[in-house]
Amino acid sequence: VGNYFVDLGFNGCIYRQYVNVTAAEMPVIDKIDVSGFNATIYVSGGTQPYQYSLDGMNWQSSNVYTGLTRGLHKVYVLSADRCNPVTKEFLVLNLQNFITPNGDGINDVLDYSDLRVKKDVSIEIVDRYGKTVFKNHGNYYIWDGKVGGRALNTGNYWYLLKWTDPDTQEKKQYSGWVLLKNRD
Repeated sequence: VGNYFVDLGFNGCIYRQYVNVTAAEMPVIDKIDVSGFNATIYVSGGTQPYQYSLDGMNWQSSNVYTGLTRGLHKVYVLSADRCNPVTKEFLVLNLQNFITPNGDGINDVLDYSDLRVKKDVSIEIVDRYGKTVFKNHGNYYIWDGKVGGRALNTGNYWYLLKWTDPDTQEKKQYSGWVLLKNRD
């Protein structure tokens, strides 16, 4: 990228040709709208038509993906000039509704670590009386069914998840219940 010139000569005459080299405009992933198990990718800039991929190898012309699995995904967008793709992570939220912290490695914790791609994440879990038993601090999004190191009784607990979408600055909120099954 820059300004250059080439001197062209013939029979003692020199002609200076100026050239301005610019970088190819890369596409920008403006927004990823996730609804249920579907995602729509919105892009601007670069050269259309765009190509979309979830693995960087298999490309499609549609900006819509359906039947996605829960968890983190990465979308790749390639503009028509076929330069390097741009990427962005997005989340199909995995809302869990039970944990069994018995040490078997299966459903031992309530893990919302995938929310790390969001801003201002807040996770609060309360008991049936409204007493807070877990509140995330910083980027720690895992509840092990304990409060203050003490295992809680088997029962229903309620959660409230809040965050800000980093693309749209829209505030999101989910609430629901989780069954905690401890050995009694």
